[in-house]
Amino acid sequence: MNASTAGRRAAAAAGGLAALVAAWWVCSLLVTGDFVPGPRPVLVRFWQLLCDGLAAHAAASLARVGAALALSLVTAVPVGAAVGRSRTADRALAPVIYLLYPVPKIALLPVLMLLFGLGDPAKVLVVYLVLFFQLLVAARDAAREVPQQFLLSLRSLGGTRRQAARYVLVPALVPALLSSLRVGIGTALAVLFFSETFGTRVGLGWFVMESWMRISYVDMFAGILCLGLVGLGLFLAVDAIYRRVCRWQGGGTGVTAAG
Repeated sequence: MNASTAGRRAAAAAGGLAALVAAWWVCSLLVTGDFVPGPRPVLVRFWQLLCDGLAAHAAASLARVGAALALSLVTAVPVGAAVGRSRTADRALAPVIYLLYPVPKIALLPVLMLLFGLGDPAKVLVVYLVLFFQLLVAARDAAREVPQQFLLSLRSLGGTRRQAARYVLVPALVPALLSSLRVGIGTALAVLFFSETFGTRVGLGWFVMESWMRISYVDMFAGILCLGLVGLGLFLAVDAIYRRVCRWQGGGTGVTAAG
């Protein structure tokens, strides 16, 4: 990336941020009452709360998402690749995938809480289910699109199954998986937010709803801002990984690659 491209992207990001803050400020002026505080008091309160417990809530939410993400990658990718490359596995698992994938995973939260209690396991598992099926379908489709002759060519040169997976399947899967993660992060955080309103006193979901019940709208918006920053950080991290490991595809199509 040259300096002029970086400058254009930085200018575009700054312009978008300024437009968002301006829209927020105008909205705070138009809405009667204190329901929508302006950017300045929220930002001031946000910095105060970071040293007064908000960072701990963010860390708890991030840990839950991180655990769900790690678990989904370990389980969904091998299953998706197997379904994509094996007709037998596809015939056995495709009906189950098609039945379960459209089910809103948040609807399973009461079941998970009955089975695993109100603590972290149920919250991690409901986010895991969101990411698992998204990654599973992405891995299956990407593996299915790998031409068979690529694998046969490697095998004819003496390559092993492990080498075929490493040098053919994995490079084909990674772009699709990272693109799927970009989409899944927002949904995962939304599900996590809802799950954190039950059976816990730690997490951004609990903090936002507790602030709302206290009628502390500045604190509520500070929590929403923190949740947005967590999501942005995760998205940018995935985008940076995409640009680093998928250079042959032009560096990605996310926010940081725009312009």
